[in-house]
Amino acid sequence: MNEFVLVVGISALAAGLTFLGAPLAERFDVPYRLVSGALQFAAGIITALVAITLMPPAIRSGPYVLAVFAFFVGGVLYVALEHYTKRMQAERAAGEDAIGGEEISLGLFIGILVDLFVDGVVIGIGSTLSLLTGLVMALGMALSTAPLAFVTIATAKRQGMLAKHRRLLGRMFIVVLMAGALLGYLVLQNQPLELRMVLVSLASGFLITTVVEGIIPEANREGEPGLAGVLYIAGLSLYALMSLALK
Repeated sequence: MNEFVLVVGISALAAGLTFLGAPLAERFDVPYRLVSGALQFAAGIITALVAITLMPPAIRSGPYVLAVFAFFVGGVLYVALEHYTKRMQAERAAGEDAIGGEEISLGLFIGILVDLFVDGVVIGIGSTLSLLTGLVMALGMALSTAPLAFVTIATAKRQGMLAKHRRLLGRMFIVVLMAGALLGYLVLQNQPLELRMVLVSLASGFLITTVVEGIIPEANREGEPGLAGVLYIAGLSLYALMSLALK
């Protein structure tokens, strides 16, 4: 029980640091170029998370073919989710005008919430190895998820989402990250390593498709900003350096 309480504390630390991005976005009105650049930066971090932290051990430790297939299924799940949310948006737009004439990207927000949930699961899996590993993962994840939370709320403001809905979205950052961490710890701690790696592959496919189909298109909604590629590579590089420093 004491170990479980420590895991709750570790997940709460990561969730709290992540949530800090939400009130900052509410407090400051930022231009679209900054939001777009931050999305590119966040996309780089998520790509590096998949390429450096999640998939290599999944390929090495899990059944190779099954891990690759799970990666594919994860991407298909995001595409199906995006298709469903766009159909919902089209049906809603047929009955009422879009707020400010601009469509709210529900698929993008859902994808980011799932990203945070997956980050939580990774923290939970790390905690099953050792509490120190879980803590290191929590701190590393928070460095990437806090900017993403800021970008998400800033994007919601730009698209005209109501303030009460933005506050709910901000609270969901805490809920989904802690839920993922506790689920990863409680459900997967006694499961075979191969099963955990297959689930990591599934999550990786979802996350990388979120980047390609959700985050980057949103960042380039009004045309690709200058030096966008540099910001994407900066996110990749920062996460690579951070993961090396925390080893």
